[in-house]
Amino acid sequence: MLRFVLACIAIATVAIVPAQASKVKTWQTGAASSYDKAKFKDAVVSDQGVVRLSKQLKPLAKIEAAHVWDVIEDAAGNLIAATGDEGKLFLIKPNGEASVLHHSKESQILCLARTPDGVIYAGTGPSDQILRIEPNGKHTIVADKLGKYVWALAYDAPSKSLFAGTGPNGQIYRVTPGDAKVFYATKQDHILSLVLSGTNLYAGTDRGGLVYRIDPAGKGFVIYHAAQNEVRGLAVHEGVVYAGTATPGAKRLPVGPFKSPTVPVGPGSAAATPASSSNDEPTKTQIGTVKTGLAAEDTKGIASAAPSAPAPGDNSLYRIAADGSVRELFRDKTLLLRLLRIGDRLFVGTGMQGQLFEVDEATKERTEIARLDNGQIHALLQRKDGSIVIGAGDPGRLYVLDDRFATQGTILSDVLDGKIPTLWGAVSWKATTPAGTAVSFAVRSGNVAEPDDTWSAWSAEQTDAASARALAPTARYLQYRLTLSTKDPRATPEVRQVIVRYQSSNQSPEITSLDVPDLDAVAVEQPKKFKIKWKAVDPNEDELIFNLFVKKEGWKDWVLLEENLEKSEFEWDTTTAPSGLYQVKVTATDRHDNPPAESFTVERVSQQVPITHLPPVVTVQLVGIEAGKANLDATAVDPLVRLVEASYTVDGKRWTNLFPADGLFDSKTERFRFQTETLRPGAHVILVRVRDAAGNLGSGDVVFTVPKAP
Repeated sequence: MLRFVLACIAIATVAIVPAQASKVKTWQTGAASSYDKAKFKDAVVSDQGVVRLSKQLKPLAKIEAAHVWDVIEDAAGNLIAATGDEGKLFLIKPNGEASVLHHSKESQILCLARTPDGVIYAGTGPSDQILRIEPNGKHTIVADKLGKYVWALAYDAPSKSLFAGTGPNGQIYRVTPGDAKVFYATKQDHILSLVLSGTNLYAGTDRGGLVYRIDPAGKGFVIYHAAQNEVRGLAVHEGVVYAGTATPGAKRLPVGPFKSPTVPVGPGSAAATPASSSNDEPTKTQIGTVKTGLAAEDTKGIASAAPSAPAPGDNSLYRIAADGSVRELFRDKTLLLRLLRIGDRLFVGTGMQGQLFEVDEATKERTEIARLDNGQIHALLQRKDGSIVIGAGDPGRLYVLDDRFATQGTILSDVLDGKIPTLWGAVSWKATTPAGTAVSFAVRSGNVAEPDDTWSAWSAEQTDAASARALAPTARYLQYRLTLSTKDPRATPEVRQVIVRYQSSNQSPEITSLDVPDLDAVAVEQPKKFKIKWKAVDPNEDELIFNLFVKKEGWKDWVLLEENLEKSEFEWDTTTAPSGLYQVKVTATDRHDNPPAESFTVERVSQQVPITHLPPVVTVQLVGIEAGKANLDATAVDPLVRLVEASYTVDGKRWTNLFPADGLFDSKTERFRFQTETLRPGAHVILVRVRDAAGNLGSGDVVFTVPKAP
């Protein structure tokens, strides 16, 4: 994320489950993914699929800036906003009126801190100054030459000390009246975040993804080594530290008109291991590996990494307990730029889509409560009235998220496609409705996929989940609208599941194909066992039951071969059937899922196919003898199927293949002309054997005498 910040300185299933063994189907929404195509208005859904009213988000003030980097509030309720790219410090009054409090020579005012007596400190870049702005607007430079960027400030009132996190040398300065000294030096590149809690200072860094705890004496201790390189978001509450990472994926972001440090952009990338092998350079080649070359204070106390290795582009929110144990509360492919803890909830401001998440620390449930038109959320501040101020960038804007729920919100579901005309039935939902809150449900239907003026009007709102019905006309498509409302701005209803039951009007199944082997047309591996296959579809997705029949040419009636088949194939042993031409019929019925009066039965009949156990008839004739060689003429005829193979033997010796006179085995009748080898004088017998496509063998023979040579 640091590369991205520097670049900124430079220049956001419905599950359809058939009810088992029933015509009634269920449309259920409950998982977060089932709302992917829903439309929300003043309502939000968590990653656990819980729908709630949203808090009210509205623009706070219009200011001319590319980025709002930081926001603080003074004792009078005014906001002070640090901005870039023109280095302006804005004062925003409670009524939203904005004015320029200070215009710096620096292009960026990156961070702010305020003292109890109203003095404001501002850290700048790219010339590393710290400005002191008095309540009357007068400013002085209290420190400079601190590095290049002052990323974070924290003010300690008891010691009247200002701590500044800087880069690119990874140093924390302590600024007191008239003096600025290095308080703590790291082996990191940048100190991106600082939080003062009690007497300890906490810091998040770039390059190694380390989180430090530094005591008042300047003794540092690494409390966590994140899997990602940059820790930009930081919050501390009662000894518990929350750290959010902001490491981009593998791509480098462009560098602006003034140079930024060239730092590896992601774990596991080629750039993640520096070319230099100097002891001052850390390396990180896998999650959980302790970096080499870190100072003793950098390595001491490094805790284990996340339970599983994040993929490139993944960033995490970690909870680091006082005993050093770590939980990952949040992971997503976004940049976690700013954290704010209120009660048991954590607010996470992100980039690149300007999303604001709310995370329940106990359950890890997260909810996207806002998605801004701006790309990044750089600042989060809770005002005295409980509202949250959001400072955004690209372009710079200020928003306020009220600590109050919207009075009404709606969720417009995705469109359910029943495929065919459908009867809509009972509706139920699981909801928690605190006093003063309510949930209601309405539906509409139509026969085009996109709702338009041909759809029915919205039904009356229903509020009783125990007796509600989808009161929409029979049609192919349905959409529902869920309405949440509250009379108490501190309370919201919560909906965890919506179920709509429906039943399509029964439609006839169809047998789309029937495949029966034709031995006279194709080669079959086992010609005595017919593999009969068919395909059938049912518009209602009903279970189909099949019966199989056969009929020989000349028979009056069909004979049942097999019944109550659930699979769409059958192997028929044809050795049990007499020879002849047969047809096969398959029937399909949906009676299993429908009452008798509403069920359908359909059939499909095959073309005639031959079944034969009769051998081919083979005749062999001697044509003549020439020089001891016999010339023969053979004919083979099969009554039902084509011939596929022939051979002959002389005197019971080896078999020799024969081929038809025309060169092709392609008909039921074939003629063979052949000559033997030279035979000795005397009597000989020639046997010709022919096989048909059904595997039947027929033979013919001839006996003759070869005379002695004169």
